Amino acid sequence: MVNSVNSAALSGLQAATLKLQTAAHNIANASTVGFQRQQVTTVAGVYGVEVKVERLNGSASPTLQRDNAEGAQPPSEVDLLEESIEMNSSKRLYEANLLTLRVADNMLGALLDIKV
Repeated sequence: MVNSVNSAALSGLQAATLKLQTAAHNIANASTVGFQRQQVTTVAGVYGVEVKVERLNGSASPTLQRDNAEGAQPPSEVDLLEESIEMNSSKRLYEANLLTLRVADNMLGALLDIKV
């Protein structure tokens, strides 16, 4: 049981780290012309979280499409507020999984301290 809890918490930590890195990548490239935003999708698996990074093909506004008809690259469609919220959410996800690991460790320690 403890092993499955640890596996789930560790995969959650990895997912949170990847989400944080992806949000930072999006923010760092927000001013890059033609940059396509990346997004992390997570799915609950049997022994933890399955993670996948995808590039989003955003649709430019009609004004941008008209302006880009001359061959110019479209600007980045990264929303800095949305990425900041994603970073904060990833931080909380990381903290929750870290707390899960600590509780499992304390539980195992308490079980080992029981005198028979």
